Amino acid sequence: MKHMILVFSLLLICTTTLAIAQSDIVINEIMYNSDGDDVEFIELCNASQTTYNLQNWYVLDDNDDHTPCMLTGSLAAGAYLVVAGDKAAFLQKYPGVTNINTNAFNANGTGWSLGNGGDTVRLFDASQNLHDSVPYEDGNGWPTSPDGNGPSLELLHPSLDNTLPTSWDPSSVLNGTPGEQNSTYTTDVPPICKNGERLTSLPTSADNVVVTVLAYDNEGLAKVELFVNSGQGYVSQTMYDDGAHGDVTAGDSLYSTTISSHNSGTLVKYYAKATDTIGQSDLWPNNAPTEYHAYTVDYTPPKLRINEILAVNSSTNKDEAGEYDDWFEIYNAGPEAVNLGGMYVSNSLGSSRSFELPSINMAAGAYIILWADNDTDQGTRHVDFKLSADGEEVGLFETIDHGNVLIHGWKFGVMSADVSVGFLPETGNSADYLSTPTPGASNSTSSLFSPVCINEFETTSNFGGPQDDWVEIFNRGNAPFDISGCYLSDKRTNNTKWQFPAETVLDPGEFLVIFQDVLLFGFSSGGDDVIMLSAADSTVGLDFYDFKEQSPDKTEGRYPDGSNNWQVLSEPTRGTANKGFIAVEANPTAVPRDFVVHQNYPNPFNPSTTIRYELPATADVTIRIYDMTGRQVKTLVQNTQSAGAHSILWDATDDAGNPVSSGVYFYMVQTNSLKQVRKLTFIK
Repeated sequence: MKHMILVFSLLLICTTTLAIAQSDIVINEIMYNSDGDDVEFIELCNASQTTYNLQNWYVLDDNDDHTPCMLTGSLAAGAYLVVAGDKAAFLQKYPGVTNINTNAFNANGTGWSLGNGGDTVRLFDASQNLHDSVPYEDGNGWPTSPDGNGPSLELLHPSLDNTLPTSWDPSSVLNGTPGEQNSTYTTDVPPICKNGERLTSLPTSADNVVVTVLAYDNEGLAKVELFVNSGQGYVSQTMYDDGAHGDVTAGDSLYSTTISSHNSGTLVKYYAKATDTIGQSDLWPNNAPTEYHAYTVDYTPPKLRINEILAVNSSTNKDEAGEYDDWFEIYNAGPEAVNLGGMYVSNSLGSSRSFELPSINMAAGAYIILWADNDTDQGTRHVDFKLSADGEEVGLFETIDHGNVLIHGWKFGVMSADVSVGFLPETGNSADYLSTPTPGASNSTSSLFSPVCINEFETTSNFGGPQDDWVEIFNRGNAPFDISGCYLSDKRTNNTKWQFPAETVLDPGEFLVIFQDVLLFGFSSGGDDVIMLSAADSTVGLDFYDFKEQSPDKTEGRYPDGSNNWQVLSEPTRGTANKGFIAVEANPTAVPRDFVVHQNYPNPFNPSTTIRYELPATADVTIRIYDMTGRQVKTLVQNTQSAGAHSILWDATDDAGNPVSSGVYFYMVQTNSLKQVRKLTFIK
């Protein structure tokens, strides 16, 4: 250890003349495909004013099943540390570099390597919290020359958002600059322009459309513009951060402008550009104007549905290559034929441009399957992702010109071999496990896999207490069902949180209610939570339900009991048959006159805080958490909400469920045409 301290005391310094914006240990350089023999490395830079003890920190690629590469020693303020793939091979190629981590991540080819087509480099701290992450690619705005042509990927400045391709350039030095200041380093970094939003998803001819973008620059911005093309070429519109002109809060780095209404059928394209005081600029999207955002006025998406999913295909059906691969099914429930060309599918409901579909004609009432096998070279109906047996998401998105909105998508629960998830009947609003997969055909020939189901639940009441939350299980089958040893959970990553006791048998038509004080956990009233019911082996799913924001003293349930039609019930029916539902629920309290976002409470907070807000009318609501660099941390809400008072809990985790670091964050609550931003502070 004394030797390691001596080595680290000799680390070179990453000199900077700029104030670092919430940066500390930063992934600063990546060599994922060198020329000749592939010698990979990752470089870290301590861009803070503090020496860090890296003991028990580690780096990892995008696969949690790989063995982490543990870091050792300390990293001084302003210093660099190189983590080599193979230390012996690295030293042979870079004999003058001494600031190398003791451990390698792919020594002798027995560990993991970085993907040449794209991968994620992740840095975790000693508490296993995600500290920094870079999801690089060899295209889509990322420099292409680091893919085997000699240069490395170099971060232009440690203060930049290193998740953005615009923050990186190829090294100007062959083989990169491991262990020293990057060859592309600049003291006047380009501006950042990102996270644009159109506050009306599908504009009509009566809508003036507000567009916002997050833009900032260390040295100051000269202007932010939105370029709009409604058929006569792109025309610049000034975007404002002054609390007027469609902007809500002055000085929050969120710039806004309004696109005026257009006639029905008009295709409106747009992109944004931020320019700093010396003429450097950044675009949103990165490749504009070749890449752009758009909408077609008064457009209505077709009635397409993700109808069935099979994530563990052991013996159901084979693809053209004779392989049992994952698949999902699209159903055209509309009266007209639809061509899927230019639409997108994704295994993330937050990623609307993941995989672009080729031209595929679907007649009215037709079914097609797409193979989720990441083997796009096997045919036009093979996509570039696989499905997780632990449960994830599948979504179908419109074309760019039609707004790129979500047409249909949902989350599914834990999957077991040859048990699919789909809609039975296909008019329902929630999927169930199906005993017999029906690829490319109606689900009507199948039957429900599980006789027991989650039938009703409550997440909050005006009174609180240990019985505030409860969940009801119902036997919708024709025979008694022994539920002993089965599990209930609110976490996809931990489906064994509570186990049903021995000799728990439900007769046909019988209900069983479990309260929060028995479960020892509750369900989030803010929504985006899940209830999971799995078999005694913990790997076979019986039922799941992803729910959104809940109202005090209101419950959601299947209506009628056991069906795949979930509704807000007209009154709680705990332990008895569900009686009816509220088609359009009237708000029992006075409707607020204004859009109001309250300061979170408590603040500062640990471990969680509540964000309260009021809506004067029904609106599409999005709530996101950002860090002080403008990097999006988590989406808390993204749905349509009724007029009235609302609240959402943030538990200081990011979108991946990882705890965030202590510090100052800000939350943005936005509706169709309004938004407000407030700061909050998380302390450990």
